[in-house]
Amino acid sequence: MGFLRKYVFANSGLKLLAVAISFLLWTTYTSEPYAEVGFQVPLEFTTMPPQLEMAGEVPTLVHIRVRGRSALLRRMIPADLNLRLDMKGGKQGTMTINFTPEMVGAPYGATVVQVSPEEIHVTFVQRHGPPVPAG
Repeated sequence: MGFLRKYVFANSGLKLLAVAISFLLWTTYTSEPYAEVGFQVPLEFTTMPPQLEMAGEVPTLVHIRVRGRSALLRRMIPADLNLRLDMKGGKQGTMTINFTPEMVGAPYGATVVQVSPEEIHVTFVQRHGPPVPAG
């Protein structure tokens, strides 16, 4: 019984106040509605093959729809999202790249629900002139 008095019931008023404040914070957070917002995000092509270059019309932006708590989405900017495409396996010719929401880097608490367009076509041709140094 001494254990209960000393550790459980000691400062019971402060412990109840801490539980009440925690409950209030939790209900405030969970009652905030979810929202969905669209962003135009630049495509980033990384690790380009040194002997190849892209030809033709290559999209530079994709439209990304993100879902999350409205307070988080109000603070987000397009720079918080990224879509990097590693092109080190690129070969001469046309290749199709399919986009999935999992490919997009997003902040914690934001869920990418759609990437548009869902695919792009990239054409690689032989580079004319001196190779560009890697780095």
